[in-house]
Amino acid sequence: MPTMVVDDPLSVRCVFSDGSSAEFDLAGLPNPRLARDLAVGLVELIHPHGSADSAGTVDAYAGALRAMVRALTQQGFAGDASELSRGRLAQFWMAGPSRLEALLIRVANV
Repeated sequence: MPTMVVDDPLSVRCVFSDGSSAEFDLAGLPNPRLARDLAVGLVELIHPHGSADSAGTVDAYAGALRAMVRALTQQGFAGDASELSRGRLAQFWMAGPSRLEALLIRVANV
């Protein structure tokens, strides 16, 4: 099973280099289009595509992704990732903990 986005229900499934596997639930987020776009970006960071190679690391990214989708939705954003402006992203990152910025800047590919 490769690392991939699963659409129903939305999740990311991973197989790591040590043979272990994990699935990270992203279903039920208030903006499913944005959640899916960010999930696609997350997959690119995970083994074998990228360097994230443990469930703990991917769990941190997935948690940050969930927080971002919820916060942006609360701020009135309803679009997909292509509609995120640098200004909106900067506003989001400046309002939150720096840990989120460090994790999400890689997922959002900015």
